[in-house]
Amino acid sequence: MSEQILQVEHLQKRYQDKDVLKDVTLALETGTATALVGPHGAGKTTLIRILAGMAFPDGGSISLFGSRGEEELRQARQRAGFLVDAPFGKSGFNVEKNLLLLAGLYGKPDKRYIRRLMKRLQISEKEIGTQRVGQLLKIVQARYAIATVLVNKPRLLILDEPMTELHTDDLETVCSLLNELREEGTALLLTGRDVKRLRLVCSQAMLLHEGALTGPVPIEELTEEG
Repeated sequence: MSEQILQVEHLQKRYQDKDVLKDVTLALETGTATALVGPHGAGKTTLIRILAGMAFPDGGSISLFGSRGEEELRQARQRAGFLVDAPFGKSGFNVEKNLLLLAGLYGKPDKRYIRRLMKRLQISEKEIGTQRVGQLLKIVQARYAIATVLVNKPRLLILDEPMTELHTDDLETVCSLLNELREEGTALLLTGRDVKRLRLVCSQAMLLHEGALTGPVPIEELTEEG
């Protein structure tokens, strides 16, 4: 039986003279994968930053795992993973130390789980134990970014353009992992420029245009340009 994890009602955000988000309402349930699509500047990243607690709305409400209010939402976000802007990483630390440090912030520094996660994302022993994050190849950094939002074993994943930098083999690896998480009950919300790639994980889509959200619709109904 599906459980509602996230509910957003009548969310609004205004910067200077521009309404970036207009009366945005959406809901995410366990075991669902939704694409958030729209042209550049539509407000996708602004919406994700608000959901992650990195920005504040000018109106509307957010319920996450049934929690509302600033302090309750801060606690609830510990059960979610948000990939927006640059991924967490201290440039002087290797991959494993960074992920253990990040997991420690959630109170879950599980070294064996992190090692399994690295293997699942095909990050090599050399890259895990010796290379600093700043030394990783760009394509490996894209897989590392996915790892940073999985260290707390989240039940909700909201990822801003997670597939853009992935090559074909890496795309297959990441999509396989995301699909497994969805089948286990995790709810996913992904943005991206390539609808064809989003279809590998998402079954439905919501369209954000000039701050207004419509949908969900079956993702097969979208053109490859969104």
